[in-house]
Amino acid sequence: MPDIDRLRFLWQRLRQQLWWRPAVWSVAAVLAALASALADAWVPADWLPPLQEGLVSDLLRIMATSMLAVSTFSLSVLASAYASAATAGTPRATRLVVADPQSQKSVAVFLASFIFSIVGVVAMGTGRYGPAGRMVLFVCAVGVLAWVVVAFMRYIDVLSRIGRVSHTIATVERATQAALQQAMRRPLAGAVMAASAAAGARPVLAQETGHVQFIDVEALQQRAQQLNAQVHVAAQVGDLVHPSAPLAWLQAPNGAADEASLADLRQAFVVGPERSIEQDPAYGLIVLAEIAERALSPAVNDPGTAIAVIGSQVRLMIAGLAQAPDPDAPRYDRVSTPAAQPEALVALALEPIARCAASQPEVMMQLLHHLHALCSNAPPSFGVAARALVQRVLARAERDGADRTDLARWHDEARRLGLLDGGAH
Repeated sequence: MPDIDRLRFLWQRLRQQLWWRPAVWSVAAVLAALASALADAWVPADWLPPLQEGLVSDLLRIMATSMLAVSTFSLSVLASAYASAATAGTPRATRLVVADPQSQKSVAVFLASFIFSIVGVVAMGTGRYGPAGRMVLFVCAVGVLAWVVVAFMRYIDVLSRIGRVSHTIATVERATQAALQQAMRRPLAGAVMAASAAAGARPVLAQETGHVQFIDVEALQQRAQQLNAQVHVAAQVGDLVHPSAPLAWLQAPNGAADEASLADLRQAFVVGPERSIEQDPAYGLIVLAEIAERALSPAVNDPGTAIAVIGSQVRLMIAGLAQAPDPDAPRYDRVSTPAAQPEALVALALEPIARCAASQPEVMMQLLHHLHALCSNAPPSFGVAARALVQRVLARAERDGADRTDLARWHDEARRLGLLDGGAH
């Protein structure tokens, strides 16, 4: 039976698909339309007010005609919005924008109401509905129509936001925050910290080339217990693996590390063609950095977006580090992994932006101030990483021929903020 982490991973993957919600709601609409015919067996006809059959049929035909046009329109608008999000932000953010629940709900409502009305019209034509069935179908049709009106009002609000750069940044930030908080609540995913595998361990090699998207640590623990063995995770989430790269190392008694055991351990790793954000908050920071890099390109020249991304990244790191580990989280004593280095997120998130900001003095100044905020609210190791980043950024700007006046201002500000030697701390 899949464990909770794997089920959560699969559920997040399903939520990112545009089709699933319309499919589920459409099935519910078909069942509601057909189940209305059962009311004749339960409700006496003399209990109900008179209702003309043509009224229900006309209402359902009007809904079927209009909802087909609305569904087509909503899908075309969403396709344009997704293309805009990929162009204005980054293509890597499109999958997260598609997973936005509000846009999915709107499309699902329109499509489900169309299918409901079509099934109702066909069923009415077969003569299966008596007085009670027609009344129930009429009430359902009125309820669906009210549902459509509310969904359309919400859809207008969705269209005012989706596809904009600010919406894309907020969407990526929410997904990254969830992944980062989960990583902080369960350090090392519950495994034991170890620098490397023990001598004599057997490698569990990958069978395909791609990025590690998910590691089922609980499954590794269960298999290790069955083998009375220890498993050391070599490939972390986000790492590139290939058939010659070990996913893990298995240290087991003689004869226990057979090919079947290695295959079972291999199943605990999900490898895909690209990185995913569910267990990989670093990837979310990379996606945000790509948005800022595009904004700082000469073709776009939007320093405000780059500053907004810097704020989002620093906000994520400060909030994530403030998340305390969950004392009740499961621990897996038979699975080990190297210690995490969260301070590496500083360079990963901000150095690509700094490389592009040498010609944008206002962006560089904001970068220094945000790094100072990070140093003031993070462990000392983050301060070391931030100061090293500032030194590299300023040295690179000088090599690239940045304006001397701007360089002097950046050095002075960095010293004042304590980000360079000789400054206030």
